[in-house]
Amino acid sequence: MDTDVKTLREAIACIANLMPKACLEAAKCVPFPTEDTCSDILWKTTVQYCFLLTEFGDKGLVETQNQSAESEEVINLHDQASYLKTIDLLRQFTLHLYLPRELRGLSQCDSQLMVMVEEEERIRRLSYCVAQFERIFEKKMLALHPRLADTVIDYIAARYTLSKASLAEKWKGFAFPKDLIFRSLLVIKGAPGLSLELAKVLHIDLLHLTGEPGGFSALCKTLFSAGKSDENAPSWHKSEIVAKIVSSKGHTKQFYRQVLNDCFEFYHWAVQTGTEQALVYAATCIECLKRIFQLPAPYRELHLRIEEHFFLRFQELAAPKELVAGCVLQERNTLANNLYVCSMAFTGSTFTSLPSSLLVPYVHLFLRLYSLLLSTFDEQKYLHSMIVFCLTNRSKDELKRIILSLLLNVRDVEIGRHLLHPRIVVKYTDNETNYSLQIGPSVSDDNPGGDNLLPTLINLLKSSNRNLLLYDVFLVLLSELMTGSCIVKSFEPKQLLDAVERDKLLCDRFHQKYILIQSLMDLINHKHFHAQLYDNSGEVLNILAASFTTIINDSNEMKDTDSNSDVLEVVLSIFQEFFQRNRNRHEMEGVLKLLHHYRNSKSCSEAMKVQIDLLCNGLSTEHDGLSESACQNALSLCSDQQPYCKVYGTTLLLKLLKERDPETYAQLHKILILALVNLRDEESYAFLNSVRLLVALCDVLEAEVIDALVKEYLNESNDTDYRLKVGEATVKTVETLGPFAVRYRDTLLNCFLAGTRHAVEEFRTSSLSNLGSICHILSYQVHHFFYELFTCIKSIVDTDSYLPARRAAILVLSQLLEGFDSLMDLQEYLLLIYRFLKHVISTDNDDITKLQAAVALDHLKAKTKVFLQIDPHKLEKRMFGRVI
Repeated sequence: MDTDVKTLREAIACIANLMPKACLEAAKCVPFPTEDTCSDILWKTTVQYCFLLTEFGDKGLVETQNQSAESEEVINLHDQASYLKTIDLLRQFTLHLYLPRELRGLSQCDSQLMVMVEEEERIRRLSYCVAQFERIFEKKMLALHPRLADTVIDYIAARYTLSKASLAEKWKGFAFPKDLIFRSLLVIKGAPGLSLELAKVLHIDLLHLTGEPGGFSALCKTLFSAGKSDENAPSWHKSEIVAKIVSSKGHTKQFYRQVLNDCFEFYHWAVQTGTEQALVYAATCIECLKRIFQLPAPYRELHLRIEEHFFLRFQELAAPKELVAGCVLQERNTLANNLYVCSMAFTGSTFTSLPSSLLVPYVHLFLRLYSLLLSTFDEQKYLHSMIVFCLTNRSKDELKRIILSLLLNVRDVEIGRHLLHPRIVVKYTDNETNYSLQIGPSVSDDNPGGDNLLPTLINLLKSSNRNLLLYDVFLVLLSELMTGSCIVKSFEPKQLLDAVERDKLLCDRFHQKYILIQSLMDLINHKHFHAQLYDNSGEVLNILAASFTTIINDSNEMKDTDSNSDVLEVVLSIFQEFFQRNRNRHEMEGVLKLLHHYRNSKSCSEAMKVQIDLLCNGLSTEHDGLSESACQNALSLCSDQQPYCKVYGTTLLLKLLKERDPETYAQLHKILILALVNLRDEESYAFLNSVRLLVALCDVLEAEVIDALVKEYLNESNDTDYRLKVGEATVKTVETLGPFAVRYRDTLLNCFLAGTRHAVEEFRTSSLSNLGSICHILSYQVHHFFYELFTCIKSIVDTDSYLPARRAAILVLSQLLEGFDSLMDLQEYLLLIYRFLKHVISTDNDDITKLQAAVALDHLKAKTKVFLQIDPHKLEKRMFGRVI
């Protein structure tokens, strides 16, 4: 029988305006045909209204504006609202009425109807209602509408009641929101009195839906939204429930893979959103990943996927696919986002973060990035938190391995497995507010110690408040200083070395000892570390006493006497204040006895005797913990943050050095490190006074000063401004040596030649200027290096786009040609020099460069003319072997 759409609309509007209890009365005034001959008025009404719902859904809900084939389908919003309300009302005495008793309280229901029928008849009626509502939910707009959530729950409960088998595949044919399906299944599964058979079916389907795309996020949102009003269920408890579900053993590989993908995606969304609820979701994702990572060895694939997800972009920085100069590897936004995502996963306590062991292979890489980026960027904060988190959760043995690997610049299978590629540079743009990581020019391996990361780590730890971690690092460094086993072992030659290789080996060993001493001094001078240091004075004194015993015994047996004496001298120098403040402790008595014993031995030098006498006979002071000696006061002033204090302290040290004060001479290594630190001062007068101090130290620590300056100049981790200052200080220091600096000729020339290939334009120009100054100081005794000098100059003039660098290169060549006494050593290169200068004069666009090339050419012509001229009066005339 055809039903008029107008009649359907009127019936829907009539029912929508009635209360649930009055809905049954509407059946009398709106008769609809039914094939059921049952005398039960309630069931007849049910059949009529089900027919009404399906008919209106098919004929009246969607209408066309006209009868043309291309007319648009439209929905009357008033009809839609009435229809949705009608569905929800009729659901209460159709689907809901015939559900089993234990499932009737799952959805909201205003009616108080009850029906007493046989079980077989109940199932038949429920099957009929399910079939009718299935036709309704075939329409996507109804299946997705939030007002029908209770109807969907009753429908899903009815389907499981009838089938008692898995229906996970069935729900793919409907457009129900995945969150609503999860909510329905969880509500049904939580119903009291539910049969065990149905509970197992629901559990299987929940796992199946969780393993589908988007299932993990739907599960999380459902669990957390379902219990918002439950104050007794904290969020961490729900997170553990989700984690226990997805990380249990026995799931299929496809399940784990899909859950991991959804978890990664959901975690990124939550972290980027940043709201309070989103961060709860992020914590849930981390809890799931942590538990999956704790699965045993057969699940190794999952562990690798987790590590690859968080660190793949950093692995690309360790091993770039492209090494073409100028190739952009990562923009700032990408790097900052990766660091932020990782830092959120590795912050907080060990119970709310991923395992810190994942960070160990990347400590070196993170420290290198930390040293390259400006402190104003948030990226440094993210790196800081991850590095501190990693080191804080290491055992003492693991921490020792990490610290020594940083000191020695070595790596193994676990620690330092991924290093930032040496050719990666930071290219700043937009006034240093933006940057990108790019492939820079090729670098030489002549300076393997120049990129030591231990000072970077010390500065990072000093900026944190982890005094316990600082103390543990301090003990590792102190033990290495006293024994030196790792440094010596790392530089044991595995094959025969020539003189040059041996000198380089010794130079690198000295630099690592210098880094070690400087790091210890930085920690001891760090005021926030003093409380931790002096609270554990007994432990430190016991370590020193044991080490002193070993050193003294080795000295008495004539084992490596020079090395032991140097170590003891350094320890007494940097721990002098510590000894004075702990003079009254009983542990200090043993240390003083050992020093007295060493002083009376034959291996003790005169300088060491003076230092031991100062320590053993000195008076301890209680105010401010500072020594009243002139040397200690000067050192304290030099360590002050105020520039005028540094200048005054430097002046006092210069005076003491000039007077050959014994205590000052015992602190030479400490003074050298302080001078290098004060070179970083932005005040010019503080910097110039530090240069004066370095020049004065050359009288007693000549080789150490030159080597330390060269290492600082070549260290890529230092700021460019600081390296420029070091270059200037090096030239001033070499000037004091004069011709005696020839013994360091190779080191100095190689240092500044390497600087001429730097990516920073000003640094290249400065290196060329320093190179010319060094050649002048050495009286141009650089014949063995001339071809390399000439090649470098020619390359800069031909290829460098920075005009001052090209001018400086030509000026250096002109000075070389003017300074050489004889052209005999250059006779192989004269034609090359002549052609090069003529080419510059004829082709260069800069007038000053042309002028300097012309001056150089004049010098070359003058030298050649002198070389070719013959004075007849200076010739000897010989005939028959006699001078005539």
